[in-house]
Amino acid sequence: MSEIGKTAATPPLSPVQQQAMKRLDQAATQLEGVFLQLVMGAMDKTVSHESIFGKQSNGERIFQSMLDQQRAEEMAKTGSIGIAKMLEEQLKASVLADASQEAKVNVKRSSGP
Repeated sequence: MSEIGKTAATPPLSPVQQQAMKRLDQAATQLEGVFLQLVMGAMDKTVSHESIFGKQSNGERIFQSMLDQQRAEEMAKTGSIGIAKMLEEQLKASVLADASQEAKVNVKRSSGP
């Protein structure tokens, strides 16, 4: 039988490596969310902020910014854009090489961009 199309079996990841990969996934997804939020903010600057009710208030702008942040985070979680997936593929080898250190990294987002 031909060896073409067969891939070498990858050994299962240790618990530390699994934790490191989980943290990489979280960080990459958050980065994609920040990027999408920046894109949405740039798009928002291109439209008029006046309607038949008048100029948009500061409260409305703050609410719109918060809404854009939530939308960006939810879009990133779906993985439909693919930025996080590409980052994970490119960084997987280096994360696994130092998994014991990478598994300890705090990737919680503490504040907005």
